[in-house]
Amino acid sequence: MADIFQEVDDDLKKDKATAWWKRYGRYVIAVAVLLVAGTAGYQAWTAYDLNQRSERSDAYAEALALAAEPSSEAEALSNLSEIASNGDTYGMLASFEEARLLADADRTDEAVAIWDRIAAEQGNDQAFGSVATLLAVMHQVDDGDVASLKARLEPLAVTGSAFRPTATELLATLALRENDKQTARDLFTELADDLTAPAGIRARATQMIEALKD
Repeated sequence: MADIFQEVDDDLKKDKATAWWKRYGRYVIAVAVLLVAGTAGYQAWTAYDLNQRSERSDAYAEALALAAEPSSEAEALSNLSEIASNGDTYGMLASFEEARLLADADRTDEAVAIWDRIAAEQGNDQAFGSVATLLAVMHQVDDGDVASLKARLEPLAVTGSAFRPTATELLATLALRENDKQTARDLFTELADDLTAPAGIRARATQMIEALKD
């Protein structure tokens, strides 16, 4: 008798399952198709993205190789400029390398324009923007507008900034341009006493303190 009840119960379950499948099965299939298509699409996009990244990596490496040859500077600059237009990580690196080549060729204004663009672009990693700002200021520290350069450096010279030692050293250099020896001495002393500052910066600061005693 128990077996008969079990068979009936099983049949009812089958009938319920059949009814449920007739009602909702098409939705299950649709979702399954979307999931499969989505997975396939994601995999295809991942493969495409990896391929694109590989191509950009190769192009960047080739541009760097050209940059190492003085006779290929013009071609290197052209290739780097093209890579920089992509706006991805390799584009960012290409922009920095392009600016470096221009600065080395005494085309400082063009280099500074690139660094300024990097610093100003929205969405850039803050570190990239900070480095670009420092490079732009470094190449204008002797003849750029002091007030403008100081305004750009001061946000980077605050406590907790990874770029504080470099920014402070540049601020001290600008103080010397203004013949403000006391401010320069104070800033160099701050750097010399800062155990977290790079050894090179601390050594230069110590030398400047001695020089400013005269």
